[in-house]
Amino acid sequence: MNTLANAAPSQAASSDEAELALQVRIKAGHIIEDQSEMTTRYRKVLEETMLIAADLELSTLALYYKALQTAPTLEDKISVASAMQDELGHAQVMYRLLKGFGYDTEKLVFERDPSEFKTFYLVQHQPQDYVACVVYMLLGDRAGYTTTRDLEESCSYGPYARSLRKVNFEEQFHVAHGEKWTRFFWDMSSETRARVQEAIDHAFPMSVMWFGTPDHMKKRTDQIAYSIRGQSNDELRQRWLNEVVPYCESVGIKVPAHFDKELGQYVLHYEMPILLDEETGKWDYTTVSWEEKFAQWKKGGPTKLSCFQRIQNDVWGSDLW
Repeated sequence: MNTLANAAPSQAASSDEAELALQVRIKAGHIIEDQSEMTTRYRKVLEETMLIAADLELSTLALYYKALQTAPTLEDKISVASAMQDELGHAQVMYRLLKGFGYDTEKLVFERDPSEFKTFYLVQHQPQDYVACVVYMLLGDRAGYTTTRDLEESCSYGPYARSLRKVNFEEQFHVAHGEKWTRFFWDMSSETRARVQEAIDHAFPMSVMWFGTPDHMKKRTDQIAYSIRGQSNDELRQRWLNEVVPYCESVGIKVPAHFDKELGQYVLHYEMPILLDEETGKWDYTTVSWEEKFAQWKKGGPTKLSCFQRIQNDVWGSDLW
């Protein structure tokens, strides 16, 4: 009994030493190429990161469906369909990597309970028309692109970082498409300008929260410790604001953020977190507790489940066009 009792602490110490040794090698610039180099904890964090990325990319197939239906011209339909095809290809890249880790990707996509897919609040709200879709590309695709750029630049698992070259190349086009057509609709008429501002008002706070809770609240830091990510939540959020706010200001779009010269960074006009009224689609800018915000995230948006139910049941057919 004594021998067994003493074995557990020894094994734990050995595991801790292995974790520390791996973190030291990674911080020195070592790139992991094979699973045999991974510790159990590293592998778990990496797999979770790739699975969330895969689920987010897959969700776009259903997310942009209504915009595809209502796009005003054939060229607009082709643009949306192309973006959807790109995102599905990005999901395939992630799921293929996971297959190499022993996951049954067929079951992951088609047999998993829709409630088990991991997505963010933003992609649980379907753009209702083409104008809202291009605004989502401007804000939401840029949020995703901000994340995947950091992963490509920083991820210590070589195969994952390299797989993101193509992903990020294509995401640039989605963001550029959003910029071009958001400006176009802003200048087109007073009606389309109002629609753009309405879509911005709806999507901007959700895009801000794409990057998660503020750094001082984040309890799990393994992504940074293992250099799977290079930047923290707040750093990624600031990187996104650095691009979005100047663009919006150049167009004339109003956003609840500005550059603070004293702080040397962009700041929001409200204090996180805030809640969205799902019935009206409007934000209440009164600061609430994080417990209330977590509850809203857990409940999810209106397409949290239906998105994946649609994908799994393949109810597309002639309604696609």
